[in-house]
Amino acid sequence: MKNSVLLVSTNREKNPYPVAPLGLLFIANALKMAGHEVSLLDLCFSEDVRNDIENVVQRFSPDIIGVSIRNVDNLTFPQTVSYLPVIKSSVDIIKQTTKAPIVIGGSAFSLFPEKILDYMQCDFGILGEGEESMLELLECFNNHQNDLSGVSNLIWRRGKDIIRNDLKFLGTSFDHILDYSFVENERYMELAGMGNVQSKRGCAFQCSYCTYPSIEGRHYRFRSPEVVAEEMMLLHKRYGVGHVFFADDVFTYPAQHAFAVCEALIQKGVTIRWSCFASPWKVTKELLEFMKKAGCTHIEWGTDALSNSVLSRLRKPFTVQDVIAASNICHDIGIKCAHYIILGAPGEDRKTLEESFEAVKLLQGDPLIVMLGIRIYPGTELEQMSIDDGITTTSTDLLEPHFYLSRGIAVKELLDNVVEFAKQNPQCIVPGLNIQSSEEMYAVLRKHYREGPLWGYL
Repeated sequence: MKNSVLLVSTNREKNPYPVAPLGLLFIANALKMAGHEVSLLDLCFSEDVRNDIENVVQRFSPDIIGVSIRNVDNLTFPQTVSYLPVIKSSVDIIKQTTKAPIVIGGSAFSLFPEKILDYMQCDFGILGEGEESMLELLECFNNHQNDLSGVSNLIWRRGKDIIRNDLKFLGTSFDHILDYSFVENERYMELAGMGNVQSKRGCAFQCSYCTYPSIEGRHYRFRSPEVVAEEMMLLHKRYGVGHVFFADDVFTYPAQHAFAVCEALIQKGVTIRWSCFASPWKVTKELLEFMKKAGCTHIEWGTDALSNSVLSRLRKPFTVQDVIAASNICHDIGIKCAHYIILGAPGEDRKTLEESFEAVKLLQGDPLIVMLGIRIYPGTELEQMSIDDGITTTSTDLLEPHFYLSRGIAVKELLDNVVEFAKQNPQCIVPGLNIQSSEEMYAVLRKHYREGPLWGYL
């Protein structure tokens, strides 16, 4: 039976730039390939959310509605903003507009499924990957089946109880070329300067704070390098996308897949420029040179700390020396790079802070994106660290933003040191303190620089 499925992306954040709802695109394509009619409402650029929801519901008459939640807040201390009230407002408008069942999903939902289901007052949600689960749920609805216990990844209400079904991760059923016509690619290029592509799912790293294992699992699932290359050609030729950012958690690992993707881009003559997120662990000059040959112009390193003792507490497999070596290779071969740095992480004190500031001098002016503290998520090692260190308790509601800030240095002293450091290092971006980071500044930069990460122009 064919159904009409409306998918709604609730993400409205545009700072530093808007991000296309890639996860929803995969679900839209899976539904479309199964013969269902699909419409995708992206609220990122909406100027009248109520009007846009009412119009699409009236025009499309959906049988079921999927609502994606990308983040619950902006992950930024001390200027923390919760997105949940605005998202709930959108969900409430949907309820007022149609009686169609609502299914909540997305990366943020997967971290707080019961709490968000309660907060949104909805009956159904999908954890993790939703391509197969949505198809299974539709089949149950079409067969008027009340027992939904066989739907993978589903969380649902049965009477007063909330039932969480078994969680599973996909094999390679997401390995097909996406239909990007569901989103406004021109708007994303105009405001973000790039499109998004994913070459694999999963992450085998053991970082103490990371949520990827809950969202995508630890086991890697690879898309065909040829499919990735063809998708990038499509974005470039049909939609005018001139730069792509790989949404992989770490593009450079495993190296053999990174090499294979680059080889496919070269063999197919893909000329689009691209950037990615990478780890300094085991990265080689050979790989980085091949990435550049395949079109890579920018790399965002998941450096996290410039003190070996802090890196160890974060369960990072690399050292500060590895970070410096990776940066030096990028400078030698002509790839621009930036580093994400967390200050106030476990083990941080005056000594490690000074070590970090000294190590920055060896990065040859690379832009630094500095985050203060770490957002604590359930199910991570950091959650237990926070309890052990007296920052949170077992009863702390982590749906509300809570940050790990080391007790080894007072928060005010940390912030004062960061402000002074940023004054002396103009390549330093600190979103939590509005240093080199505002929607207005990014808008001005984007008018002058049409493609690629904006930090590359600082």
